[in-house]
Amino acid sequence: MSERFSQAVIAHRWLVIFTTLLICLPLGFGVKFLTISQESRDMFGPKNPQLRAFEELEETFTRVENIFFVLAPKEGDIFTPETLLVIENLTEEAWTTEYVNRVDSVTNYQHTVADNDDLLVDKLIPSAENLSVQDLDRIRTIALNEPLILNRLVSEDGRVAGINIDLHFDGEEDQAVKKANWAWAKKDQLLRDYDWLNVYVTGSTIISASFAETGLRDVKTQTPLMYIFVITLMVILLRAISGVIAIVVTTFLTLVSAMGLAGWLGLSLTPISSNIPVIILTVVVAHGIHLMVAYYQGLRKGSDKNTSLVESIIANLQPIFLTSVSTAIGFFSLNVLADVPPIQQVGNIVGFAVCLAFFLSLTFLPAFTSVLPNRVGLSPSRSESFMETFADWVIRNRNGLLVGTSLTAIFLMSLAPLNVVSDQFSKYFAEGTPIRTDTDFTDENLGGLYRIEYSLDTKKSQGVTDPEYLNTVEKFAQWYREQEHVTHVNTYTDVLKQLNQRLNSNQKEYYKVPETKELSSQYLLLYELSLPLGLDLNNMLSFDKSASRMIVSLPSLKTYEFIEIQERAKNWLKENSPDLFQEGSALSLMFTHIGIRTMLGGVKGAFLALFLITIALMISFRSIKMGLVSVLPNLLPGATGFGVWYLLSGEVGFSLAMVLGITMGIVVDDTVHFLTKYLRARETRSPEDAVRYAFSSVGVALAITTLVLVVGFSMLGISDFKMNSDPGYMVGIVITIALLFDFLLLPPLLINFDRFIYRHAKSG
Repeated sequence: MSERFSQAVIAHRWLVIFTTLLICLPLGFGVKFLTISQESRDMFGPKNPQLRAFEELEETFTRVENIFFVLAPKEGDIFTPETLLVIENLTEEAWTTEYVNRVDSVTNYQHTVADNDDLLVDKLIPSAENLSVQDLDRIRTIALNEPLILNRLVSEDGRVAGINIDLHFDGEEDQAVKKANWAWAKKDQLLRDYDWLNVYVTGSTIISASFAETGLRDVKTQTPLMYIFVITLMVILLRAISGVIAIVVTTFLTLVSAMGLAGWLGLSLTPISSNIPVIILTVVVAHGIHLMVAYYQGLRKGSDKNTSLVESIIANLQPIFLTSVSTAIGFFSLNVLADVPPIQQVGNIVGFAVCLAFFLSLTFLPAFTSVLPNRVGLSPSRSESFMETFADWVIRNRNGLLVGTSLTAIFLMSLAPLNVVSDQFSKYFAEGTPIRTDTDFTDENLGGLYRIEYSLDTKKSQGVTDPEYLNTVEKFAQWYREQEHVTHVNTYTDVLKQLNQRLNSNQKEYYKVPETKELSSQYLLLYELSLPLGLDLNNMLSFDKSASRMIVSLPSLKTYEFIEIQERAKNWLKENSPDLFQEGSALSLMFTHIGIRTMLGGVKGAFLALFLITIALMISFRSIKMGLVSVLPNLLPGATGFGVWYLLSGEVGFSLAMVLGITMGIVVDDTVHFLTKYLRARETRSPEDAVRYAFSSVGVALAITTLVLVVGFSMLGISDFKMNSDPGYMVGIVITIALLFDFLLLPPLLINFDRFIYRHAKSG
């Protein structure tokens, strides 16, 4: 059957080539419909509980994105006419730009002063020009003692100021990127115009735009670089230009077909799924290498071109089928991670590409190779000779290798659980990148990049003026202020406390919420009537005054630290105000929770993939024992890889969740190819000679494909985005370990336990 199929492919080579192009090219046209998502929340599935809570909060208080400018004089503090004038001008300019809902800074902060029974509300700094020393001292004293802006718009030491710009987009494409580009240009202008001033810019809009920019940049740089490296490697290792051309063309057709299908389906790539081209190029090239190595081995033994191609297809049909099945299962298993659509995209698109590559590798690749000129010599390969020598060394030292590799695996696996799950979205970008530098500076000096937000709902109109409700909110806010790490708590009760104090002769004992509903309502009305347009309380109170917003700001924290404080807050609400109970929400909270859930999902997906792959191998080898033996070298690399990761980093994020599933499918490939050759030889040879044959026939191909895979995935490591770079490095580590186990552990297992394994395999 396989022989007739192989001969038909070569005999009808031109029909195979044209049919392939007829199918792949129309699919490829869909690439033009691909887009890069500009929305960071596209990382989350629609059923994500933190996302749904966040969207409910936005429905109450309107969805708001923000840009946050941070200004820090190189000498002195911000309370100079020069610095305050820059802040004032930037504040006023921001108001005039599109999509802006609100701008808050120290210069336009609405400071309240009581004049008998009248409440006067005005800018803290009506004009930054011509300020006297006395004016500056007064402004500094007020700003550094004002809880509404301290550690939010002004640092405690007075050396750093923030300007927050709230934005509202209407859903049109590129609005976030357009606004981010304005912010980056403004930052560059300020740095040029004021060499005595440091300027930083961050915020949700900047981070979302950086996600999109990073994804697009990675697509433009990684894919060409990967092609260059892989082509160079194959030329060096295969020593045959025609074979390299055939593999590259086949891989390219697979890539454009898979990406084109994604385009036809209307998928929008995220920074995570933007690495799909590199993954496809890396994974599917392995099929071609195995076919070409077998093809050139035949040529070097004296067979003609067509005979060598037919023999290569026959020899590789079963292992390529099995490796395609295992790799596809590994990627499709990522659908378990329903909370992270981008990871599902990676699994589905690459899984499709692997399936397509299986057919193209066994049809188009040999057909196309047969029409290319061939100039391969007949001399024996040095690498094959090396493999024979290496096989002898492994056989002689099999007992020591069995013990050594087992102990090493046990040690590294014991380290894997020590990794700490940590998803700090501010740390997704590499150190030294502008977004990371600016975000870190903001976090260190003003804090508040991480938030927990609450919509504390009374369920009745004007309920926010009820004294019992206000006291509960104030107690909750005070509890948060007493917690470690909390840098600022922004709540409506702070406004009422300040108003109560101002309208009672500024006496300290009146810095508390009003005692009656009537008084609270009166203060609120008086205050709102005094506020300028755009700086009202609609960002803190719902339209019907039934709910108020509380924003808790924290610095960048480890996952367990963030979740711990959230859990303590939930317990406080349960015990003290069950009617107001909720989990809290925020984009940062979404990233924090998804890390743990995704890692657990990744483990489930990996075990599902392992189970399905094991069943497939048992069926193919017609042996339960052989299927189980093949699992061991494939189960160990992932676990030991995370042990190595602990030694290198010690922190894992949700981007690494897909590594187990991906590698579970990929690392099986080497084992399948080795076992296929071993079992074929074992029919007529001893276990030792069968191992020698496996090394000599497929060892070179395994080494080449592993090197290509490691280099390919390492290309992801050049990304400034850790969601891409970390998985790239991790997959490279796991694949390297897998080859070592296949070379150093699998052969000793096959030889030492032959009587328990092979007899069953042969009879099964």
